[in-house]
Amino acid sequence: MPVIPAFFKFLEMRRILFTIPFLVFLGTLFAQEVLPPELQSKYHMIYADEMKNLYMPSKAFETTPPPTGGVRNIAEFERNQGVIISYPGYFGIPYTLISELAEDVTVYVICESSDQTNVYNDLDSEGVNMANIEFVDAPLDSHWARDYSPWFIEHGENNELGIVNFPYNRPRPNDDEIPVVFGTYLDVDVFGMDLEHTGGNYMCDGMGTSASCNLVYTENPGLSASEVDDLAFDYLGADTYHLVQDPLDDYIEHIDCWGKFLDVDKMLVASVPASDYRYADFEAMADYWANETTHYGNNYQVYRTAWMVEDNAYTNSLIMNDKVLIPFNTGSAGDYNAAAAEIYDEAMPGYEVIGISYNGWYSTDALHCRTHEVPDKEMLRIEHFPTLGSVEYQEVYEFTADVYTFCNAATISSVEFYYSVNGGAYSSVPINLVSGDTYSVSISTFNEEETISYYIEAQNSAAKTETHPFIGEPDPHVFTIQSSTQNINYVENPYVKAYPNPTKESLYLITNNLPQDEYVCTIYDQQGKLVITINKDMYSSEWDLRQIDISSLESGLYFVRATSEGNTFTTKFIKL
Repeated sequence: MPVIPAFFKFLEMRRILFTIPFLVFLGTLFAQEVLPPELQSKYHMIYADEMKNLYMPSKAFETTPPPTGGVRNIAEFERNQGVIISYPGYFGIPYTLISELAEDVTVYVICESSDQTNVYNDLDSEGVNMANIEFVDAPLDSHWARDYSPWFIEHGENNELGIVNFPYNRPRPNDDEIPVVFGTYLDVDVFGMDLEHTGGNYMCDGMGTSASCNLVYTENPGLSASEVDDLAFDYLGADTYHLVQDPLDDYIEHIDCWGKFLDVDKMLVASVPASDYRYADFEAMADYWANETTHYGNNYQVYRTAWMVEDNAYTNSLIMNDKVLIPFNTGSAGDYNAAAAEIYDEAMPGYEVIGISYNGWYSTDALHCRTHEVPDKEMLRIEHFPTLGSVEYQEVYEFTADVYTFCNAATISSVEFYYSVNGGAYSSVPINLVSGDTYSVSISTFNEEETISYYIEAQNSAAKTETHPFIGEPDPHVFTIQSSTQNINYVENPYVKAYPNPTKESLYLITNNLPQDEYVCTIYDQQGKLVITINKDMYSSEWDLRQIDISSLESGLYFVRATSEGNTFTTKFIKL
């Protein structure tokens, strides 16, 4: 688990000293009464007495064994078939947002059957595309769909959509039941993870990295940090779980109030003015992410947007396929909307950035808090470990990917490799099937000092087309080939390489000039599941003579990561 900067410690004490008397005050002032709207949004609570029962389970939670056959938590920025919204007697979002969502995807409206006729008529009168509205019959306690909706996973040998349920950290039994309701509605397996949590304080990258504020520890006092990590790994496939202090210094402690994964290697972090007492905390959090290693092997690209200016909450957006829906404030706060949209345009080229204006957005309760994505149940998926940054010149460059459809619902029709040299027109070559779901192509026409932009495109028999990265050509993977003068002393550059590659039974890891340190070598499959761990002094010459038995592994693409206290080296290989 990552080490958090020490200066955050005083922040936690400050929060505790503030929170205890404040809760006593609210409990006295509002006991058994409905909180004012601004406090409901601030704390995601309806009644003051909920504050006294925050960490008490609202029902008997049903724990199940974790998924078997591999598990991967699906990211918000992957392909979605729909979005969940809630109607507990009212909508917590404007009709303009519902209408925008229903243009392209299914909108699942959680609503009791007795209200459905009136809700249908209201939506219809607002011009919503009713062909994309589906009602899910269930009682509700609140409109914060993000907090209690299912966490979706890909699991099993057939890559099926599934749901992870968790004890919701509010005493609302109807809300707490929603993951089970959707398991029945979507006809997918539900796995019960006994980790008290909330969706607003969780995000993932779809490749084994998750993040939350460390409120998780407070809400689960009976679990150690390693036990929390183990649950996240077993049920969600998270081999890296960032649990960080909340720079917001606010009672809610939801990560989506100040941060957001925009892609596997892109992170959005809010910023506050230099005059704000939390300025140093926010800057340290941005630095923290900028220095973390992603599952692509590079560092995060960190983007910043304003927060806490007239209750703006620009990180609290929703990525829905090729659209990004941002909460726009009205009135004077709207002066900052255009700047926020520009940040998203810069970070996510090719996406349609749409501002949703509403006078009911709050700094800790906006668009993301009140919606939840539903992944495509028959997703066409491309798993690829990209080549990025500055690379050595080689005569041949190999690119591999696993391509498949969830549940084997359709066969793969074609896989193409599109590339551009030095910003020129794109060319394409087919990527050939190697074995199983693994496709590979070798390119021998790249020259030194060229910058290569590329993406992979796949089609299946269900007429679906996907690209990697998700948006394709507008924001491709990019790498630059070093010149021969840069490479003349290439033996001095540290690296880890796999040999032979591809391979069937055995693997050797060849290293060069690794800094002397204690390394842990881990091998992951394409779903981010840890399959082999090796502890060895990798700078030792003995390492290159050690044979690794991989005969029990399934065919496919695997990733190798050698990690020490201050260094990470990665490579990949194909198991035939």
